[in-house]
Amino acid sequence: MRNYIIKPLSIKKSDFRKKKSLSPHSYRNISYLNQNIVYVEELLSENIKGTEVGSLNYIKFSDNYFIRIGDMDDSDFTIRETSKTLKVKPLKKLSTILKKGDICYQTASNVGNVCFYIGEKAYFNSHIKKLTFARDKYYIFAFLKSNFCKNQVDMGGSIKGVDNFSNKYLLNTRISFPTNKQNKNPKDIELLVSVITQNIIDKEEQTQIKNRMIDEEIEREILDNQITNTYQYKYPKISELIREKRLDTGLYSEKYHAYEQNIKKYKNGYFYLEEKSIFPGRTPPDYYFSDTKKNNKFYDWITPKNINGRELSYHTYIYTNTITKIKKYSLVMNGIRYVGNGIFVDNQTFYANQNMLIINQFREKEKQLFLFCFLTSKIGKEMQIVRRNFGIVPILYSESLAKIPIPKFSKDKQKEVSKKYYNEINRVENIVLDNYLEKNKQRNKLLGIFQLNMEIFELKNQLEEIIDKIVMDEKIEIEKYL
Repeated sequence: MRNYIIKPLSIKKSDFRKKKSLSPHSYRNISYLNQNIVYVEELLSENIKGTEVGSLNYIKFSDNYFIRIGDMDDSDFTIRETSKTLKVKPLKKLSTILKKGDICYQTASNVGNVCFYIGEKAYFNSHIKKLTFARDKYYIFAFLKSNFCKNQVDMGGSIKGVDNFSNKYLLNTRISFPTNKQNKNPKDIELLVSVITQNIIDKEEQTQIKNRMIDEEIEREILDNQITNTYQYKYPKISELIREKRLDTGLYSEKYHAYEQNIKKYKNGYFYLEEKSIFPGRTPPDYYFSDTKKNNKFYDWITPKNINGRELSYHTYIYTNTITKIKKYSLVMNGIRYVGNGIFVDNQTFYANQNMLIINQFREKEKQLFLFCFLTSKIGKEMQIVRRNFGIVPILYSESLAKIPIPKFSKDKQKEVSKKYYNEINRVENIVLDNYLEKNKQRNKLLGIFQLNMEIFELKNQLEEIIDKIVMDEKIEIEKYL
């Protein structure tokens, strides 16, 4: 992302007398050429809303979602409610709650980050402000999410990690609006930013829907097709302890035992991964890391940090002459901490560090895709979590992963499940600004998670480019982005 902060190499005496400071921080400024600026304070349709109480004023173990800043990912446009999202009940009735379509503004840690809430209803903690705007909220959101606005908040004096946020940091944030210099119809540029933003939000929402569908279909197929419905939990025998060579109780718990027995009683049978098909990645001896792809010799670099569920959260790159261990159709899975997260490798060139496990069980793309869907499913993930070796850092070794039974779904069922993750659909033709969003939403319903994930990166790059042109008052050709 472009940095809009200007750091002067020298200062004037008059500036020093005015600011009475020798701190370089006091003399930074924001770079922009577009003078069609409106402050956030002028765009709000109602006062900034927060919660009356902090995170401690709730009873846990309720059915109401509770959104915290930890649920707001800087790389996402939407807030994702997961199994880790708290559910609470407030001790007193709150006048402010989140509803679908609300904008959440983060006031601690990563100050200035914004996300759309796409759930139905949720409480939220005191480090989040709910924003309501009189003008197009999607256009304003795109700017708030951009580095142009984030840089302004950082310059305003907000210290990350310290609870010293003041509303003035947000209210004094400048939003650039299109001019005739950029396009003869400035409103069309505003609409372009809005619909691209909504397209990204819809793709993220479709990703969540398809993730749930994969988990539900896998679990339903296994449970509805049992050889026998009789199940009885038994304490482990000495022979089982000797075979496992482990005494941690998770492996012998009723929950893990039920998962394992359900798979072993599946009507079509099961199989185990070959241990030789699983191996860790490694950091090349010659490398150079970068946040940007400077040329074609920079390749995607994967660590557990930039994997979220079945998706790549953000790109990091590596320059190296060492040949990668990852090949076409490899599965790259987390080997530490949050195991069960990973990505499928199609035609890209990837490198991964030693905290990732690379799996090449099958040569066929379809079989690898289903294997990926199972290993990243709720069942597969929880079985991997139990099989980790605990220490300072929980680790899943190759031999432990190879002990998890994998159900043998029929070819048709594998394809049905995998299609939710991987399904290519041609780009929509005859797109114009007025039908852009409708046609893309229809296409998003058909796309697989993999394709949605890759296209979100493309759209975010487009949005960043358009916003930069608006800020710097440069010509924008709408057709290029449709």
